Amino acid sequence: MNQVHDKFLWGSATAAYQCEGAWDEDGKGLGEWDVFNHNSSLNINQVDGDIASDFYHKYKEDIDLMAAGNQNTYRFSISWARIIPQGVGEVNQKGIDFYNHVIDYCLEKGITPNATLFHYDLPYELSQIGGWENREIIDAFDAYAKVCFENFGDRVKIWSTVNEPRYYAYCSYVVGNYPPNYKLDFNRFWNVLYNLMLGSAKAVDTYRKLGMDGRIGIVHDNGNVELDPATKEKDIVRLRADVFYNRMVLDTSVFGKLPEELGAVLQDWGVDPSFVYQEDVPDFTKGKVDYIGLNVYNRQYVTDYSEGETEVFHNNKGKGSNSKEGIRIKHVFESSFDPHVKRNLWGREVYPKCMYNALMEIKEKYGDILVYIAENGHGQYETPDENGYVNDDNRIELCGDFIHYMLKAREEGVNVQGYYMWSTMDLYSWINGYEKRYGLVRIDFENDTKRIPKASYYWYKNLIAENRDI
Repeated sequence: MNQVHDKFLWGSATAAYQCEGAWDEDGKGLGEWDVFNHNSSLNINQVDGDIASDFYHKYKEDIDLMAAGNQNTYRFSISWARIIPQGVGEVNQKGIDFYNHVIDYCLEKGITPNATLFHYDLPYELSQIGGWENREIIDAFDAYAKVCFENFGDRVKIWSTVNEPRYYAYCSYVVGNYPPNYKLDFNRFWNVLYNLMLGSAKAVDTYRKLGMDGRIGIVHDNGNVELDPATKEKDIVRLRADVFYNRMVLDTSVFGKLPEELGAVLQDWGVDPSFVYQEDVPDFTKGKVDYIGLNVYNRQYVTDYSEGETEVFHNNKGKGSNSKEGIRIKHVFESSFDPHVKRNLWGREVYPKCMYNALMEIKEKYGDILVYIAENGHGQYETPDENGYVNDDNRIELCGDFIHYMLKAREEGVNVQGYYMWSTMDLYSWINGYEKRYGLVRIDFENDTKRIPKASYYWYKNLIAENRDI
């Protein structure tokens, strides 16, 4: 029996739609992203995940590279539509077989599998009934989770229910760049986020009822809230921003109850709270997680609302835009922009110290709970040499700084026991397409998805070797 790894977990991460390809092979159903990328004018880069990194056919090569790079764990997601093509009902045995092959090969290579049940890729049939707006999907997700636990839980000992529930709801219903592409619809945003948290809680409870002997948690896009020193209403701005960015996910999953201030925050937003049901309280109580997965890239730097209508600032065009990532929520709060902090070409702050600040805040709020850094990385444009090799010094420097701050927080008592680099290889970066690259391994998308390890792959291999016994 494969037990959860006792040593620190050093690995990398992917998501099904972003790397697998094989979008219509072996009985897989349509996903919402398949239909969006094939048909929507909002697919601004006009690319899709039909082939992606072709992990579906090349998973052994990728896992071999992980093992050769000293990685002892791999975080991946399971495609709901590959397991249950319509989202509910009949199970696709070929989908089960594929993930069994991946899991078994990981174990053969000494790599601890870490599986995520939902990483943005909703079955298309469920999107047609309103997706996560519809409470029916909560039981559908629970049934899907049960199928996964029963088929893979004897070997997969680390599970996460949902990847980035807040960010998924934010991009889908506020930014509007992810399907179903609603913009600035905070009623839908809060409703969807609530249902995602309830779905997570029910899946956790199901895992426990099945008597599984692993760990189950949730993965959150952590953005610790930091106030611009010029902020006047410090307490109320911090409260509103922290419930929005963090506490709706973390309080609910760690404490098993919604934030006490949620009602007041929804009132500030002008949001109808009718999606909150008293009858759900026991489900949240039974859905407390064993660990928190944190995807750490940036902080949330905020201040008082100043003037103007609600607006979101988001850049999916990279170097083709000067937009800085942020938001203004009328009468609530707005992002501030620190002139002393660099930003990447997609308008996001580059601020590695947020890793330390976020982890210390987790310890302060949630005590000694187990934490995995489920994602951390650096997206950039890359030009390979004549042999396809990429010397990605910027990634090495930046991720080295993030890891430094993670280890510093660990030394100061934070119970962080794993780090996953995003991403294992170059992949489809959602609406950004393929030019924005995160991988430790280059994928030559023009040459049969050939794999070529980058400088960062070898750097990470050595870093793991140096920190093998922490």
